[in-house]
Amino acid sequence: MRKLILAAAAAAALAASTAFAGDTAEDSCYSNFELDESEQNYPEALRHCREAARQGRARAQYLLGYMLENGKGTAADPAGAFEWYRKAADQGYPSAEYAVGISYLEGAAVRHDSIEAVKWLKRAAEHGQPDAWFSLSTIFAYGSGARQDLADTVKLARVSADMGVPAAQRLLGLAYLNGRTVKRDTAEAVRWLRKAAELGYADAQTDLGLLYYSGEAVKADYAEAAKWLRKAAEQGDTGAQTLTGNLYIAGNGVKQDFAEAAKWLRLAAVQDSPDAEYTLGRIYLNGVGVEENRDEGLKLIRESAEHGSREAKALLRELPEDSTSLQEK
Repeated sequence: MRKLILAAAAAAALAASTAFAGDTAEDSCYSNFELDESEQNYPEALRHCREAARQGRARAQYLLGYMLENGKGTAADPAGAFEWYRKAADQGYPSAEYAVGISYLEGAAVRHDSIEAVKWLKRAAEHGQPDAWFSLSTIFAYGSGARQDLADTVKLARVSADMGVPAAQRLLGLAYLNGRTVKRDTAEAVRWLRKAAELGYADAQTDLGLLYYSGEAVKADYAEAAKWLRKAAEQGDTGAQTLTGNLYIAGNGVKQDFAEAAKWLRLAAVQDSPDAEYTLGRIYLNGVGVEENRDEGLKLIRESAEHGSREAKALLRELPEDSTSLQEK
């Protein structure tokens, strides 16, 4: 996902390059970084972008960082990529600020630092980088030690949320739901999550569906849960696809339909969801909604176990003839 986002940002940088016409190195940097993968000349782009980057051109610094991180035209060099991202970020280049924030969040090229991550992601969000909002809302969802910076981020998010930015609306919803940096207010949480969900934001649709599924912050309502989870599932959200499949198995909020359940679980399973692999494997073993297929069922359960499912591991222990093959793999 991150590489796709950075690639999109790189494309945006290329599209905006006409403002720098007249700089030979920079022009060559962009002209060799074509949008069409089949026509891209990364070695040439790398050479010219490096020259333009040394001249202090922020866009070229960002593109150079992207190529170094992803091994385009050269061996991958995450540490070198981070240095160029940081140079461009120091000049206020939004996509580079985002890349720096993600680097601190992931702790790959640099040591993990949630405070630095929030600082740079917040700057990127302030400068209009929309993907920064998603990362900030993820920090809210899963926790961070950067409490003070997050409090400032909530203030910033409120402005963007009022302007209709769905990722910022989701961030506010999660802040109110978790009571982090603001007083917990479940009604406000649901209100902001619903706004983002109604704008088609898949992550907010999943959040809202989960609330209705669990009965947290709202009265449990399987029909509402199914509605929102189905919307997110149709956009490829793995968790929503898995839960949608489970709803069809149980007949909660929807008419029980094992074939429909298998369809959604299969979509999640190909994305390596251990829960989906396990449940779909059981469906194949029992031949409910699909033609019974023991080999396919056991294959999925093994994959689920390999991806960390305790239920799958426990089931395989009950099947000695199959557990051996799992250990050998």
